[in-house]
Amino acid sequence: MTKKIILSLCFLIAIFANAQGKKGINFQKVSLETAKQIAKKENKLIFIDIYTTWCGPCKLMQKNTFTDAKVGDFFNKNFVNLAIDAEKEGVALAKEFKIVNFPSFLFLNASGKLVQYDFGYYNAEQFSSIGMSVVNKISSASLPKTIDMVKGKMVGDKIPDFSAKDHLGNTFSSSNQKEKLVVVFIRGQWCPYCNRYIESLQNISPELKAKNAKLVIISPEKPEFIEKTIEKTKTSYTVLYDDGYKIAEAFDVLYTPDTKILDLYNSKVEGFATSRSDNSGRLPVSATFILDENKIISWRHFNPDYKERASIEDILKQL
Repeated sequence: MTKKIILSLCFLIAIFANAQGKKGINFQKVSLETAKQIAKKENKLIFIDIYTTWCGPCKLMQKNTFTDAKVGDFFNKNFVNLAIDAEKEGVALAKEFKIVNFPSFLFLNASGKLVQYDFGYYNAEQFSSIGMSVVNKISSASLPKTIDMVKGKMVGDKIPDFSAKDHLGNTFSSSNQKEKLVVVFIRGQWCPYCNRYIESLQNISPELKAKNAKLVIISPEKPEFIEKTIEKTKTSYTVLYDDGYKIAEAFDVLYTPDTKILDLYNSKVEGFATSRSDNSGRLPVSATFILDENKIISWRHFNPDYKERASIEDILKQL
């Protein structure tokens, strides 16, 4: 009887010691789709270790780094963690992200979009720093930008395809445009400087056509407010509703005014809070960009002062 009791105690101690010894990153045995759902629910990012069974550095990461208690605490708190064999269930994933080095590390947001990629062997301290940089990158990206923080895309930058609807519901896609594009951002129909500027641009339509260029106005306001812009300016140019500020973000012109200015706009500008896709109060810098036929920026006018706009002479000279 005594022998049985001793054996039972030894067994329980072994189980307890094993449980206590399970430190480090908790890799969940779930699909990427399930990991996305968990990440959204728990407000986490996704970390994927892509390894192979023959990779020496992969084994060292699993032995030395992933088992570290501090690494585990940080990654388990901030990430849904997956470990995927690149030559088995991870074949499609490795192909999608063009992975040729092992181990490779994918850091994704909850929607599965790549935030950061890394590869190779790292000790615990180094890998903790990588994880922290990813979390900090997401945290800083989620903070609203002040007007001093936005710089606008630069000459030589290629702008990804953007599309939006005009006030009539017609879809405009930049990829379908063969001409050069003159992209003008406005703050809205309530802005007298914007309205006057649009009016001044009307006279250059023939010259734009002669230079194989099309002028497009980007507004953060909904179609019914864009109609007011058209009424006030009598413009014949395409005016697009930047739903969700996606175009403004693509050009890096989107900012949030300070509280004092927002309070002023909300109290003085009729419909300011309801005219856009959310009530954040975000606005675009009143910038102008010229894109060549390949949608690469060839010229820009970027001034945080909404009273300062690109001159007609400069636009035509740069086309």
